[in-house]
Amino acid sequence: MNHIELPSNVIPSHYDVEIKPNSKEMTFAGSVRITVEVREPKSEIALNSLELQFDSALLGRGGNAARVAFDEKKQTAILHFDKRIEKGEYEIKIDYTGKIYENAKGLFISNYDTPEGQKRMLLTQFEAASARRFLPCWDEPARKATFSVCVEFSKEEVAVSNMPIDSISALANGLQRVRFQKSPKMSSYLLFLGIGDFERLEANAGATKIAVVARKGSAQKGRFALESAVSLLQYYNDYFGVPYPLPKLDLIAAPGGGGFSAMENWGAILYFENSLLVDPRLSTESDRQRVFVVVAHEMAHQWFGNLVTMQWWDNLWLNEGFASWMENKATHRFHPEWMIWLQSETDRQRAMRQDSKRTTHPVVQPVPSGDVAEQSFDDITYRKGQSVIRMLESYVGEEKFRDGVRAYMKRYAYQNTVTDNLWSELEAAGAKQIKQIADDFTLHPGVPMITVEAESPGSGSVRLDLKQGRFAVDDGPYDPFLWRIPVLAAPAGAATTPVPQLFEASETVSFSIEGRPPIKINYGQTAYYRSQYSRQVFESLTQQFGALPAVDQLGLLYDAWALGEVAKAPITRYFELIAKTPIGADPSIWRQIIETLVSVDLLYSGLTQRENLRAYGRKILQPIFGAVGWVPAPGEADIVAVLREGLLNALGRFDDQSVKSEARRRFDRFVANPADPQGLPAAIRTPTLRIVASWADQAVYDTVHRLANGATDPLEKQQLFVALASAKDGALAAESLQIALGDEPAATTGPSMITRVALDNADLAWRFALDHLKEVTEKLDDLQRNSFVPSLGAQSTDSRRLPELRSFHRHQGARGSSQAGGKVLCGFELPSAGEGTAPA
Repeated sequence: MNHIELPSNVIPSHYDVEIKPNSKEMTFAGSVRITVEVREPKSEIALNSLELQFDSALLGRGGNAARVAFDEKKQTAILHFDKRIEKGEYEIKIDYTGKIYENAKGLFISNYDTPEGQKRMLLTQFEAASARRFLPCWDEPARKATFSVCVEFSKEEVAVSNMPIDSISALANGLQRVRFQKSPKMSSYLLFLGIGDFERLEANAGATKIAVVARKGSAQKGRFALESAVSLLQYYNDYFGVPYPLPKLDLIAAPGGGGFSAMENWGAILYFENSLLVDPRLSTESDRQRVFVVVAHEMAHQWFGNLVTMQWWDNLWLNEGFASWMENKATHRFHPEWMIWLQSETDRQRAMRQDSKRTTHPVVQPVPSGDVAEQSFDDITYRKGQSVIRMLESYVGEEKFRDGVRAYMKRYAYQNTVTDNLWSELEAAGAKQIKQIADDFTLHPGVPMITVEAESPGSGSVRLDLKQGRFAVDDGPYDPFLWRIPVLAAPAGAATTPVPQLFEASETVSFSIEGRPPIKINYGQTAYYRSQYSRQVFESLTQQFGALPAVDQLGLLYDAWALGEVAKAPITRYFELIAKTPIGADPSIWRQIIETLVSVDLLYSGLTQRENLRAYGRKILQPIFGAVGWVPAPGEADIVAVLREGLLNALGRFDDQSVKSEARRRFDRFVANPADPQGLPAAIRTPTLRIVASWADQAVYDTVHRLANGATDPLEKQQLFVALASAKDGALAAESLQIALGDEPAATTGPSMITRVALDNADLAWRFALDHLKEVTEKLDDLQRNSFVPSLGAQSTDSRRLPELRSFHRHQGARGSSQAGGKVLCGFELPSAGEGTAPA
């Protein structure tokens, strides 16, 4: 399939763009000079444009004026010329105007509160296909070019772009013109511009100046991110074998949030504040760890994605899968105490949950056009992608894998690639058979499952009888497929790392494993498949559960639960493993148990058995919390602090009276004296607020609401409004939904509030979103629009939501209008509130 929508006979090489924003009118004036090569004679030129109005379009010094025809569906502008254009190099000059948006697409505004009153930033977000909202361009990843950016704005503000400032000129009326240095050759979606009341916190990493750029008064909160970035840049320079090529790297903090945490613009990475700033008053340990991981992810993109870019969006995983893998690799390098590979096992499980459904897709998937590329930013691309990469690295060895990556970076710097280019470089570095294995896991959807049918001990070794199948959660019409799977198997408590063996047969195959039973497969949890055991083997592993490394305990728990959910094994196996889990088990093990118990609690919504489940949850988790407590012990491990957050959230949900009472006591102390640092310390602030808000009556709810409205720090304001939306009471939840669409919280906080309401009131949130679809949609960025509203209904346990979700899916994107007797939303009709909903 030819994915490139625009003709390939006109190639851009440079853009010189000047922008004059008018935030009061929410518009901007733009002028761009585009240097192009015309490769064959023609009389028209096509380029991308969306919601831009052209004042003029001229070709060459003679001013060959164009008649412009816009195609809204294809998001293009066709420049028609009366004179034929011969082969050669030309300059196209276009003067135009555009919109400033209120959510994160194109050039957008971010309003935020300060003690001095409300202020605003202007920022850009172009991935996947929104550069065309900012300037007429060839908005496709393979159409790399250089960019020069010039902007006029108030002299009281600061501007940031991909490159350092080249010149500053004073203008009349308190304005200034700033021109930035010419960028390297890059894709249009990596262009960035930011304007605001910024301050900088800077450091040097070799020849590169790194800075956190944040709203005035908050840059110091970026010190942890800055120090992390300095270490990461040195590590990445060495790992990739190609030094970071730009003179500076800015990490820009934007108030609010959206469907993404950050965007890897080359030299000017955009983060939402909660992914970059660590506030000692507000941020928990999990917040701090998240900052490091997100910074590591986006900085990895400076190579995987920016220096070497996928040819088209169907190879997006070359960007996102590799950055997701590298975020963990780098985090483990600098913070082994965080046990990030254990923590990130949840990512593999999220991928498997999506990949085991009929609606899954291959990692490398067809993307017909750039305007629908956002649909590719999902758990398969990110989380299955990183899981497959880790499996391949484990199979071929870290050194060969790194050598192949270095060769890939050097060969394809400033170019575009497809997946096979990477496999070729890895195989040339000695990674044999990697393409065959990789193709099985990237070109074919689904989750393999290996079943241990029998385990036969011998003299110094054990014979395992293994059979391959597919793990699926439904009865879809799946094509039979056999994966080539690297299998690592070892006895429980093995002292040495086993050598992987390739399993690629359809029939039962016997493997000989040195040692004594029981044998655990997928030892180290580095491969992407489900493990199933015969009853006898599972019972033996259960008895030896404590002898397994924490990562393999985690693997057994996840597989036991997944197999139990789809009745491929007794669900009781999972609870047998819980009974064998000691209080002192690795915190990641207890976090997995918490995660599962909370998910079951949500499924029990409205059922009388829910209290029995909650009593079981309290019985299991209270001893763990007793050992952890409310207050961090001296020298406490960081991962214990993260466990405390999970325990508080879970016990609060499970109606633990002692936890609820202590949370309320601490909250009341905080309300009486917000300046008291011991009233609600950062380590427990978020879970405490959510516990109190979730069980709130009207008086407590009003108190949290008052605190949220009174907060002038954007991070604190967002934290309090999201906590407010945790209220379980239906009337209070409905009030939160109304607040979410109002002007009190930041525009980007509203969707987070709606999502939080849906956790305990999914049907209410679903109905509200449908009844206010236009207003909700206006608050969403492009990455949220496809999945946000369906995700609300999907959390419901009421079977009547299923036909509604199917109808919504069929008509998503269609435009509806209100009609008597019901609401027509997205082209389908739902009964008015209060009426029953019959299955379709």
